[in-house]
Amino acid sequence: MKIIYRYIFREHLGPFFFGLGIIMFIFLMQFLVKYVGQIFGKGIPLWTIAQLIVLNLAWMLALAVPMATLLAVLMAYGRFSADNEITILKSSGISIFKLIRPSLVFGLILTLMMLYFNDYILPDANHMASQKMRAIREKKPTLALEENIFYPFPPYSFVTRHIEKSTAGEWLAAESLLGPEYKRDTQPDRLKDITIFDRSDPNKTITINADYGYMVYSPERKALVFTLFNGEYHSIEIKKPDAYQRSQFERNVVIIPARNFELEERESNYRSDREMNIAQMEERVREARQKIKKQNEKVARDIAQEWKEIEKRLLLLTADSSASYLSATASVEKFRWRLARQKAMRILDRFAQKMKSNMMFIRNQEKVISKYEVEIQKKLSIPFASLVFIIVGVPLGIMARKGSLGVAFSLSLGFFVLYWAFLIGGEKLADRQFVSSFWAMWAANAITFVFGLFLVWRAVRESSFIPWERMRLFFRPGKRNKKGSPR
Repeated sequence: MKIIYRYIFREHLGPFFFGLGIIMFIFLMQFLVKYVGQIFGKGIPLWTIAQLIVLNLAWMLALAVPMATLLAVLMAYGRFSADNEITILKSSGISIFKLIRPSLVFGLILTLMMLYFNDYILPDANHMASQKMRAIREKKPTLALEENIFYPFPPYSFVTRHIEKSTAGEWLAAESLLGPEYKRDTQPDRLKDITIFDRSDPNKTITINADYGYMVYSPERKALVFTLFNGEYHSIEIKKPDAYQRSQFERNVVIIPARNFELEERESNYRSDREMNIAQMEERVREARQKIKKQNEKVARDIAQEWKEIEKRLLLLTADSSASYLSATASVEKFRWRLARQKAMRILDRFAQKMKSNMMFIRNQEKVISKYEVEIQKKLSIPFASLVFIIVGVPLGIMARKGSLGVAFSLSLGFFVLYWAFLIGGEKLADRQFVSSFWAMWAANAITFVFGLFLVWRAVRESSFIPWERMRLFFRPGKRNKKGSPR
């Protein structure tokens, strides 16, 4: 039996890694298509792009392993059945339950590995990928100037009316007048009729015009450096329109901060639920429950305090009406009652708003608890999908009697789409607190497991799950009539 078990176990390895590569490639292409506009075209180094892709392979692997497991089992047992090896093993007295054992060991190994991966490696990879993606989003693309286009760099903005390439002679003549930033840069274009608007001072409006100039980006200053020639400087105070200043210059340097031009990764301690391990999320759940407990205690104190205030108002009102105002006119008594009623209503309105805020805070904390509990259960349930898919895949492969990649991939894709739909639907229901976090994430495993047991029972009875002969006859071009002659 050990030889047979090793033979069955080895039969899983090739299809598993082959299917894993195909699925990872599909996920990778989907990722690149989705983020190609944000990653490429910004002057980002290829090494940074490669790091971002490698980090995102982590979540792809977490999803691809269960699907590759089902694909491997379907291909392995489909080939066994197609080559009549299952029939030979059964005739030798080996039951299907014994044939499943190597696959269960294979699935158990993958489950334990993915449990460790999802809890210790995946959160850190998601965190680093999130930081890199945030830095890439904040990075502005390489500035390609166009004529008559306003470029905002708050509180600055600028526009140039004409752009022309500098000739070698013009560049040599102007090079001695430019700063050191131009020495390290390629020969910049000559910008003609430039206007720069400066709103850095909220009390002033500054406009700078120049006949021509040059612009480069300075990595040291993290700014755009404009060297302008033959221009005017205009300054108007907003509160004093008469305080107008105008001056002329032959050469002027204007520095506009542009910190987002370079890729800067900033360390952040903030982590979303998908960037935390189970221990960190459980700590957040405990903190949220503690906040709910304190808020409930505060609500109880507020109810007692406000009710005492309302009772006090009612007692004063009763005392005033029975003692001080027995001899007063009816209009004065009605006025005092109306005034007391208005005060009581204001107290009640204030109390209702306070209770509304308290209940909103409690509901928000309950949503936080639900969000983290769902993610905890997801980290546990997805790895166990490898075991559940083996329970489904072994009898399905035997009954399908097909070991081809097309059949195995189609069946595994269909099961995984249904499985993932259950997970997404369960997560939405758990977020709305319609179902518990446990059943939201484990219902897909439970349903698939029950269906797998049904398939095992059918396989034991040697029933064919897919009628291949009927399907082949149905799609045959020349159908036959009841007597067997062509129509």
